[in-house]
Amino acid sequence: MAIHPAISRAAAPQIRTNIDVACNCPDPVGQNFCSAFKKKVQGSVGYKLVSATSGFGVGVHLSCVDVWHGLDKQLSGRMSAISVAFTLYASGKLPGEVYEDSSVFRVGKDAVPEMSSHVLAALGQIVNVNSKFFDQMRAAANQPPAASSQ
Repeated sequence: MAIHPAISRAAAPQIRTNIDVACNCPDPVGQNFCSAFKKKVQGSVGYKLVSATSGFGVGVHLSCVDVWHGLDKQLSGRMSAISVAFTLYASGKLPGEVYEDSSVFRVGKDAVPEMSSHVLAALGQIVNVNSKFFDQMRAAANQPPAASSQ
């Protein structure tokens, strides 16, 4: 009897990459974007949303500012300029977080779901490009501790 591919995939352990999302988004659109992005990371089968950079994974740093704040009261709260920076971290293996990539874009309040999906796709590219690094970190984490010689 053949095993259905979906069943065999479900039985296999999922390898999930730790993702630490840090938000500095005081404006309403930025806060909504940060929340939507975190939910997409949580809902992904390939990522695990974490709240610290212990272990190893990808840091996603979001900074936001209301584009119209102080310029046009009627438009304030409708669009945010969002900066995203991606870093790699591996406690004890790297000297802090290592810069990978960054981007700045504008997001209107109605475009939050679409743009958070685009950033999730960019995160996937960062993870794929660094897959060898993550494989090495996983292999090292699964090694038994070396016996001390005395």
